[in-house]
Amino acid sequence: MDSAQDPFIADELLKCSRCGYCLSTCPTYRVTRDERFVARGRNELVRQVCEGQMGVLEELRDPLFECLLCGACSETCFGSVSTDEIMVRAREAWHQEHGQPRVQCLIFDQLLPDPQRMTRLMRLLSMGKRSGLSELAHRLGALRMISPTLDKADGLAREMPRRFLRDRLPAMGFSREKRGGVPVWRRQPGLDEGASGPVVAYFIGCGTNYQLPAQGEAALRLLGMAGCELLVFDNCCCGLPPYSYGDRAAARRLISQNLATFAAVEFDYLVSECGSCSAFVKKWPSVIGTGPDGDIAASVAERTRDFTELLPDLPLPRPGATPSVRVTYHDPCHLVRSQCIVEQPRRLLSDVAGVEMLEMRESDWCCGGAGSYNLTHPELSEAILDRKMARVRESGADILATACPACVVQLSREESEHPPIPVLHVSEVICQSMGIEIERP
Repeated sequence: MDSAQDPFIADELLKCSRCGYCLSTCPTYRVTRDERFVARGRNELVRQVCEGQMGVLEELRDPLFECLLCGACSETCFGSVSTDEIMVRAREAWHQEHGQPRVQCLIFDQLLPDPQRMTRLMRLLSMGKRSGLSELAHRLGALRMISPTLDKADGLAREMPRRFLRDRLPAMGFSREKRGGVPVWRRQPGLDEGASGPVVAYFIGCGTNYQLPAQGEAALRLLGMAGCELLVFDNCCCGLPPYSYGDRAAARRLISQNLATFAAVEFDYLVSECGSCSAFVKKWPSVIGTGPDGDIAASVAERTRDFTELLPDLPLPRPGATPSVRVTYHDPCHLVRSQCIVEQPRRLLSDVAGVEMLEMRESDWCCGGAGSYNLTHPELSEAILDRKMARVRESGADILATACPACVVQLSREESEHPPIPVLHVSEVICQSMGIEIERP
């Protein structure tokens, strides 16, 4: 790992004064109380390796890969050190030196770029869940023999939908056609919905499509009610998973594949109800860099909006009598920090859904999901979740709302003596309040 080869790391490390303000906001440090698991400790280890002190290399591995990349440390840092980005680039250097796990290579290079292959695999998993074969394989340890991560993933997914979000599009009024030579699903708003809204290219994320289609269906129905013409592309993964693991080359390949699709069609906004997807699409220009795709990435990113960011500016019916439902809201890291989206989801819940909002303490504290963090670091993830759920119960809310599928999965994990609180996407809460029926698994 040579900082001379990456000026960004060198510049960011110079900004770190080792003041320790990051200690109060780092979720992993608050659990471990280990100096290596906080921004200044992680940055110091990277600095030492960059300076040639290779004896600390093995000591760096766990702090490097156990960072949530939540960005909380940067908010409290006087120098605004981008520790999350340092970790991504350091992970990339680690993989170049030590290689990448086979399972990651398979997922990043074979599955995520090929939506059809990914869909076939997920259909098999869904059938296994519903038939009980998945539970049998879990009990017999068959999945563990293939991959410990696969075994944990199966345990996290208590159920899978019969129909993915893309399967539901025809029943929602979408028809197949070509735009600019590109096949898309298109839905024109009905006369009762108004037809003066923007043309929205809807980005379906992997988690939404395969595990939580109800939140995507709810978002699409609300955008349609607001008069939007909706286009759904055959997009692949946005690229965030490989990027987070330090495989920036795989992330760039996924971005380029998506840009080739989006470049051919005119639209006003690209929208996703997944806070992680919308955040990363806005980051595409800095990841893809200069070159043939640079201008296209900048154009797409400029028009990208999170669902909770765009919907408040669109016309929707206002609630009648306020329901006696109390809702608290968890801020996903990729919304509150990466996109500075704070008030819009709360306004949608109070003004559009008409629910009673109850603010919880530490609403912007990471829940410990962080994509697949709950698979790779289950004990740390669970300890971080415990703190979050204590705040949720303390709020006295009937429903926990959020705006990211990874957060929904993580926040739905809790098993304790307390009765579970329903965890819903903001879009689902609004549809529920308006009496709009959404297909459930």
